[in-house]
Amino acid sequence: MEAFTRSFPLEDIRVRAGGDGRTVEAYAAVFDTPTEIHDQDGHYNEVIDRRAFDRTLNQLAPAGSRTTWRVGVLYNHGRTLFGTPSERGAMPIGAPVEIKADSRGLLTVTRYNKTELADEVLENIREGSISAQSFSGGFLRSDPVRAPRGGYRPDASGKLRTVRRQEIALREYGPTPFPAYPDAAVVGVRAEQFARLLGDLSTDEREQLVEMLRTGTPLDSPQGESPAGPPANGDPDPGPAAEDPPADGHSARLAVAWANVRADIKARRAQ
Repeated sequence: MEAFTRSFPLEDIRVRAGGDGRTVEAYAAVFDTPTEIHDQDGHYNEVIDRRAFDRTLNQLAPAGSRTTWRVGVLYNHGRTLFGTPSERGAMPIGAPVEIKADSRGLLTVTRYNKTELADEVLENIREGSISAQSFSGGFLRSDPVRAPRGGYRPDASGKLRTVRRQEIALREYGPTPFPAYPDAAVVGVRAEQFARLLGDLSTDEREQLVEMLRTGTPLDSPQGESPAGPPANGDPDPGPAAEDPPADGHSARLAVAWANVRADIKARRAQ
């Protein structure tokens, strides 16, 4: 089983409120999203099946007398920026609290250690200097089963072959400076930002907004307004569905808070 790595850019981060700000939620993979890949299998589009991690999570999860996950949490796979082994980077920066496959992807909840390296990484994530979440492991089942000799190549028309990863053995995950996948995101916003943006929302409204940010569920325009049409004059797509406003029936205060979150995310992207 060959080792593979995959990285996902972070749009924002959620440090869980109510503690000391060291528990981080982030996606390590997204499902059913074709993504162009260049690696030892060649040049192709890759899709991760939404059940690809089912078996490995059952094997790695706490069970019986074992109370910890059998998964490492490392910065940049324990390597330097040049891909060489790093003794300092090989030290774990945190421990998994929860790893689960939801409708969007593989969601990780990680408790960061109180170490110098973990503090550096956590601060860089908070400030947007670290831009990706990554995992490594092995592909146990794929469709097609294996790459041809010489690897996948575009056909005569330039079309790429699609490879579906059906079963993945997870080894470790963690933040990395090198994003590869365009559609995964660390979830929500920082606790101190979140408190400011929520304003005077009710408990139910807060929970609703957190869920919108967490899932990235496509939403309609507020107060019954028609959603915007496609971009005109070839303008670029305005962004992922997670930035759409709340659907009709949400309170005006929730719509305002959602607009504030969108503005905050856009400002952070522009920095």
